[in-house]
This record gives sequence, C-alpha cells and structure tokens, in this order.
Amino acid sequence: MNLKQYYNEFDNKFNNLKFIDKKFYENMGIVAFNSKAKVKDSQNRYSEEYIRARFVYALIHSGLYPKEYICIEFGFPKGNTKTKLKPDIVIFKNKEWQKDFKEAVSNKNFSKIRQNILVIFETKKNNKSIENAIENQLRSAMNENESKDKIFGIYFDDEDDILIFKKFGNSPIRRFNENLERSSGGITNLNFDKRDLLNEIPSFEDFKNNNESISNLEKLTIDSLEAIDETNFEKFMSVLSKDADRIRPKHEERDLIVEFLTLKVFDEKRSKRDKTNLLFYIKSSEIKKDGLAELSFRQRIINLYKDAKKEYKTILSKPYFTYDKSFRPSDANEERFLIALVENFQKRAILKSKNESFNQIIFNNFGSEKQKADKGQFFTPIPVVKTIIKILNPIKNEELCDPCCGIADFPTMAFRHSYRDKVDDFPNASHYYGFDLEPNNLKLAELNLVLNGDGGATLKQMDSLFQKMLISGEVNNIGEFTDKFYDTNWFHKDDSDKDLRKFKIIATNPPFGKGRDLLITKSNKSTINLYETYHEKLELDTRGNKKLPNSMDMGVLFLENSYKLLEAGGRMGIVLSNSIASIKEWERVRLWLLDKMRIVALFDLPANTFGETGVSTTVIIAYKPKENEQHLLNNNYEIFIKEIQNLGYKVHEKQRIVQFKPQFIINEETFEFTSDLNEDFTAMIKDFKQYLQRQEEEIKDAFHLKEFE
Repeated sequence: MNLKQYYNEFDNKFNNLKFIDKKFYENMGIVAFNSKAKVKDSQNRYSEEYIRARFVYALIHSGLYPKEYICIEFGFPKGNTKTKLKPDIVIFKNKEWQKDFKEAVSNKNFSKIRQNILVIFETKKNNKSIENAIENQLRSAMNENESKDKIFGIYFDDEDDILIFKKFGNSPIRRFNENLERSSGGITNLNFDKRDLLNEIPSFEDFKNNNESISNLEKLTIDSLEAIDETNFEKFMSVLSKDADRIRPKHEERDLIVEFLTLKVFDEKRSKRDKTNLLFYIKSSEIKKDGLAELSFRQRIINLYKDAKKEYKTILSKPYFTYDKSFRPSDANEERFLIALVENFQKRAILKSKNESFNQIIFNNFGSEKQKADKGQFFTPIPVVKTIIKILNPIKNEELCDPCCGIADFPTMAFRHSYRDKVDDFPNASHYYGFDLEPNNLKLAELNLVLNGDGGATLKQMDSLFQKMLISGEVNNIGEFTDKFYDTNWFHKDDSDKDLRKFKIIATNPPFGKGRDLLITKSNKSTINLYETYHEKLELDTRGNKKLPNSMDMGVLFLENSYKLLEAGGRMGIVLSNSIASIKEWERVRLWLLDKMRIVALFDLPANTFGETGVSTTVIIAYKPKENEQHLLNNNYEIFIKEIQNLGYKVHEKQRIVQFKPQFIINEETFEFTSDLNEDFTAMIKDFKQYLQRQEEEIKDAFHLKEFE
C-alpha cells in the first residue's frame, strides 16, 4: 500500500488550508477532541496538526483503518493521577468504544476503555525530539494498557518512514520487528535510528490478527509467541517460588525448573526448525478440580520428555519427574508445580529473548543460601563475562574450557560470541567444555547453553584441581593425578595416552581468597606437589629452615591449572583477587607467571563487582607462546592496563537474593534515564583493539584482530 500517494493527494486537496479543528476530522467521519491549530508554524513549516491530519487521511483512504474505530486526542487519566494523557491518534478494537468511553467518563473508571485500545499513534511536537515523543508520550500511553492482549504503538512524522512498537502485558515496549533492536549487556535498545518502512505499516486487521495469534493454544507456534524479558522472567520465578511454598514438591524447585524449562526450550527450538505447533501448553479444561492434569496434557509432556532427551542428555537422562505406563505422575505435587510453570510460560518465547541472565535469576531465586555461601557459588555478572570473552575473541571451532564453570556463563557467552547472529542456525557447542564439582550446577549449565542456542557442550562433574580430562576425553579418578604418575609438566610418566587434554582458550573465575584456602593434607599433598606455584610459596620458618605452606589460595592453584591446560599458542582470561596480582606475598608466583606467559592485559574491577564478596579483583588476559615464540617473553613489551569504575549495573539485595540491576546514563537535559548503560566496558574494548593493532603479529593473530568487533 503506497501511503505516500495519499500524502500527495492530501497536499494537493488542502493546499489552501489555514487551520485544522475537530470539525475537520468530523467531516471525515472521525471522533476528535483536538483544539483549533494552524497548518503552518511561525517558520512556515507544516505543523504537527497538519502532519497528523495528513497521516489520518492516508490511513483512512488507503483502507488500512476503518474510520469508526479512530479517535483523535482521546483523553484518559495516567494511572490513578489527575494527569491526562491525550495520544494523537487511538485505534480501538471494536465499535463499542464510544459507549465504553461515555461510561468511563460517567463512572470515572477508565479500566474497560483502556482494555479496548489496539493501537496508539504519536508524532513529535515542534522543536521536540523523537526520543521525547516515544519515551514520554507513546511509552506512557502504552503503559496504561490493562488488557491481557498486546497493544501496539506507532511513531510518525514528516519523514517517509515510521517506528512500530508492541507491548505485551507488563513487559517493556519492544520494536514490532525485534530484529531492528540492538542489544547491549542483555539490555534491549529500541534503536530509533533504524526505522520501519511506511509502506509496510500493519493494517487494522494485521494488528488484530497478531493480537489473537496466541489465543488458540493448540495452534501456538514459536512465531506467535512474544519474547520474555528479564522483568517478566523474574516475576515468573517469584510466582513459582510462592507456588513451591504452597505446593511443596518432593525435589528441589531449582532442579525441577531446569528440567521443565529444558522441555520448553526444546519445544520452541523444534517449532522454529520444523515449523511445528508447540506442545508446551495446558488448557484450563485440562486441569482437574484437585489441580492435577488430564490425560491429554500428560501425553504431550511424555512425548516432550522422550524427544528432548535425545538432545539434552545431561539434564534429562535421569529426570526428577516422570509418568508411569498408566500415565500417573511420580509425584502429584510436582505435577501441580509443572502446571504452574507451564501456565506462566506457555505464551512467552524464551529463545526470542536477548536477555542472557536467566540462569543467574533461577540460581539466585532457588539456589540454597547456605549452598551459595559455603561453596562460594556467586557467579560472575554477565557484563564482566562478556567483556572477558570479547577480549579473548573466540572464533568458531576453537575449544574453550572453564575448569570451574558453575553454571557455564563463560562457555555460553563464548558460544554466543563465536556464532553471533548465527545461533538461530543451531550450531553445535560440543567444543565448549565446563568442569564443576556440583552436579546440580551442571544441569543449570546445560540449561544455560540450551537457553542461548545449544545444549551440546561437554560438561563434566569433577574437581579440576585433583582430576583432569585425558586426551581420550575421559576423566581420571581422584588419586590418579599425583606425583607418582605425572611430572611437574603434567605429562604421564609411563603412558602418553593418559596425558592431559589441552585447550585453545581458558576462561574462568575460580574460587579465591583467604576464607577459601585449600588445606594441604597427607591425602592431597601428592597432587599439590605437581603444582609449581605451591613450591614457589616456599618460606623460611623462625629457625631459617625451608617450609612449604600448610594451605594455598585456590586462585593461585587455578592460575597454574589454567596455564597448564592451555595448548601452546592458547590464550587465557582469569579473574583473581587483586592481592594475588599486587601484594608481596605472591611476588614469586607473579614472576613464575611472567616467565611462562605473555601478559596481554590487566584490568581491575571495583569491590562491588560481585556484590556478595566485596573483594577487589583483577582480570588477567595472557598468551602462552609456542616454542618458536619465546621472544615474546624477552622483550620489554606493552601491557594493556585499565581500571573499571562504572559496571553498568548496581548490586541490590532483596530477601537475601543478590540482583544485578542495570544502571543507565541520565540525560542531563531532561534528567531522565536513557537506554544506554553507564559502563566502561564498551570503551575499553575499543581501546584494547587499538592496543592490539600495535602489537607483534603473533599477538594480533592469536586474538584474531581481523575478526575483532
């Protein structure tokens, strides 16, 4: 539909027009509440009123929107305040809107009329910015939607193209075409610079059908679902937490959520790949009076378990929840918990989300507080993970390992970085590795990869200080990696098949600090003897005798672990306590590292980075030279050094749950928050690229300068 021709038709038809009032619209059969306004301003430019009238004329005469559904400057209160919102144009869902409006004015209750709104249009006032019109006018009006349906918004002006938005429930507004958005640190930027084509504006029927696409659960597809955002995900987790307190499932809620969401993601992935209808739903008619499910729902879930198990073996090989041959649930309360989760998530798409912190939200809401404190399971904030990965710059098919992976944020973000926009093509993540002692973390780790595009990473339950992956891919047992069988270079003394597997990249945030020192005992000393850094900590006692320490900072041991798991020509990114990188106690360890690796970058993070610990940390980025590259260690080389002050988030603790809330830059003119994060990482990445450009060819090639973002 060429709306531009109707613009020209309007200009020719009304070229002598001086004023526009509500009668002008009424003559077109449109209800209007606007005041009289000039067609041109003091500078002889077309006024906002003229631009609006021309746009309405084009909408009606093109046949896109029926005039009886349109209202000009329909006024309704903002929330419960006396402030009145008056959108430029409102399109209602049905003709009953005028009756609803009269009732609202009479009863001073605008709830019903708000639910009748389908589309809101706004244009900018003269001398105002697009951002002002969208953020302060369009967003405010769309936020008043009280319907469970979607509401749509369109910004227009005197340019050829427009901006189309949508909002579902209490989610933030999104672009109608989500591919036009930008994403930074998991935060969606609406990207006003990239407009929608005027001639592709959806019609009244298009918007109405889009709204109704999620009403028939049996015909749901991934395309009909709206992306879930972090706000709603947190809300759903909060609701599920309350449901768990009421229902009391037999197994840990976190384990069940991981299992059930894996079914959800598999269902979405298959729907997108095979163009099939979704099975992860439950109709109200399928819920019995006692809160349990009808047979039809149980059959769908059994089929999902059966099919998803083929792809996600770590999570689903031994499921917590099952149905027997008679379709009876293994635990009635766990089926009720499943139903609660399905009801929350069935109309939302996880795979469409640009958010990268869902797993940390699950962990923070359902992980045991004692478990987190005792085991030091406070995971690295995603902006820090992404920055380290961007600097290491993994490309496709490079093997990356995190030897203490937790919920596998480093492998996951490396996977996303390597494939960038190709994740929807379902690449395989089998060359990403994660090791962790906690089996439940590994289930959450696989879900992390599932949520971000693939669950096929190699995840192993092991204590990676005392166990190693062999060349064969097998993991040796505790007691097999000792000085009896291995030398200090970690080669097997008798059997080369038992040499250790090496990786191109190590990215990790290991446990560190005095409170987590590893005690050296008779049972573990034969393994700790294989760590050179343990012997570098050799001290003299009061009599002048040499004495090995009784304990070791695990961060130091993991530093050596990371170095020795790297293949020659590999690169490493590790988060350590600032004390390891600076104080005299660890001077000999630093000299040991400088003798082994080329330090490429050091950047300090502030004490509030991890929230719970309050420890200042340093990130070390290093390169392990090949045999013919030892000159890289001998030169007086340049190290990239930065101090991060602005993280892009603030740490909040709510009901003992630590949350990382985005921190946005404030517009100094309007004193309102913008959509840009207040962070130093983006500028640092640009500076690091410039640093790489002046380094040796070996360093440029190792960090893939040509492919650097």
